[in-house]
Amino acid sequence: MIQGDSTEYEIIKEACESLEGNDLFTVEIGVRKGAGSKIILDTLSNKVHWHIGIDPYGSLIYQHCDTTKPCLADYTNEMKRDLLKDLDYKNFTLFSMGDDEFMKRFDDGVPIYRDKKELRTKYDLVHFDGPHRTFEVIKESIFFAERANVGCVFIYDDYQRYNMGLILHMIVNEYSFTLFKQGKNKLALKKV
Repeated sequence: MIQGDSTEYEIIKEACESLEGNDLFTVEIGVRKGAGSKIILDTLSNKVHWHIGIDPYGSLIYQHCDTTKPCLADYTNEMKRDLLKDLDYKNFTLFSMGDDEFMKRFDDGVPIYRDKKELRTKYDLVHFDGPHRTFEVIKESIFFAERANVGCVFIYDDYQRYNMGLILHMIVNEYSFTLFKQGKNKLALKKV
């Protein structure tokens, strides 16, 4: 059974419900136990949709946010095994790697396999729930903003743990995003 370790999951659901069109491509960085990805997959189940998750799992040294010290992460391979059992959807792919490695390897698009191989180069929703350090969130934001369809929603988890003001300034002014929804823990932007 999938458990969440965050709050305000209704913002993810609302963001999914706001997406127009069909044949959507979504991603969650930092899947962990899978609650965010499950909400995305279930909410968009009535549309043609492909969802990817990015999370390395394993025993890694990890600095969660700007103000914490690096420590051993508890993202075990057993957690990954359970996640794959719980998220047994035909339109889900887990990339068991860090965000930096994903951005380097899939700079030109992500191959998905339905009836035939497709190269997906544009995103409709990105849930940022991986590294919570300002530098990493900026790199991720730029990477996905440059590949965002009009109407794409960015959802930032635990946004108060990093310099969201700097990220907002950049994403709003350089990439034409506006505020979609703001909670205590999650903040969502939409590309206009």
